[in-house]
Amino acid sequence: MKTKKIIHIITTIERGGAEVQLLTLAQQQVERKNEVEIFYLKGKPELADNFKELGISINSTLANKSIIVQIYRFRRYMHKNNFLVHAHLSQAELVAASACKNKRFVITRHNFEPFWPNKPRIISIFLSRYTSSRAASIIAISNAIKEHSLVCKEISKKVNIIVVHYGFAITNSKVTNKAQIVHPELEDSNTFKIGTIGRLVPGKNYFTMLSSIKLTLEKIPDMKFFIVGTGKNEIDLKKLCKDMQIESNVIWLGKTAYVHEFLRKIDLFIFASNGEGFGLALLEAMQANKPILAPSNSAIPEVLGVGYLGLYPTGDHKLLADKILYVNSESSSVNELTSGYKSQLELFDSKIMANKIFQVYESIDF
Repeated sequence: MKTKKIIHIITTIERGGAEVQLLTLAQQQVERKNEVEIFYLKGKPELADNFKELGISINSTLANKSIIVQIYRFRRYMHKNNFLVHAHLSQAELVAASACKNKRFVITRHNFEPFWPNKPRIISIFLSRYTSSRAASIIAISNAIKEHSLVCKEISKKVNIIVVHYGFAITNSKVTNKAQIVHPELEDSNTFKIGTIGRLVPGKNYFTMLSSIKLTLEKIPDMKFFIVGTGKNEIDLKKLCKDMQIESNVIWLGKTAYVHEFLRKIDLFIFASNGEGFGLALLEAMQANKPILAPSNSAIPEVLGVGYLGLYPTGDHKLLADKILYVNSESSSVNELTSGYKSQLELFDSKIMANKIFQVYESIDF
């Protein structure tokens, strides 16, 4: 592919799966001698320094403005330039679809949820079909996202959707010799430590994890469960822990950039989401060689492998508790769960992901 200027427009550059994946993609594009600029629409520029360190420009002219102003400004910008535009997440898709000429931008669908979750379903479908019909190509980050979009009728079956799985690059994670996550119980080598990473929102299904922790504590009373993440349900979840009388065993670490340090310090990673477009945290846990227990829904079997032994039925907190106890009691369980990681991770090499996306760009003559 010839050297080009690539514009990525994304709803936020706060730390999250889609945002971290864009960092990985943009890094690959810069390494291929392309010029990359990121427009973000709202929130704090949390990852701005990470992008800039890689030689990627951050444009804040649309940030935290009304969507009408964002469309107007982006349209003026694109009227003067004919750059390749790649949109990520629903608000960014709407801005790109309204500002760019028809069939002059690409979108990536990241989320396993309605296009516009807080709107009536008919409005979500209309907006989704509007953006997807104007795009030159649609990329889904998993087969689960592709199927979900078609079943929910948010994308017409006449539209060609290309699946390009997330790519993984450990170089995007901050790893230092100095401890950045300081908590005495996280350092205790005599305690069985379970961890999870995810926004504190209903879709992540913390109820199942906390219910399994309550059962597990009956057999391992000194076990600790560490949660990395923030979100609107934090107060409710802390109250739930208190009601379950497990608050002293659940430790809230908030948001962190030092995910790999956290993963190195735990013994087991668990997940309970009701649906994932991909589940980048699963790749991070695999890279850290930690055993994983996760529900067998959406894209999770695509990431871990359909035959992965740590899968369990969604919402089954009793079976999750049984699997936690098995990992704790059987020394062979760690190798059973992690033995296939190396070959599975090779499927999600960031260079493979970037090559496939470049092929999408080339196929539409950008």
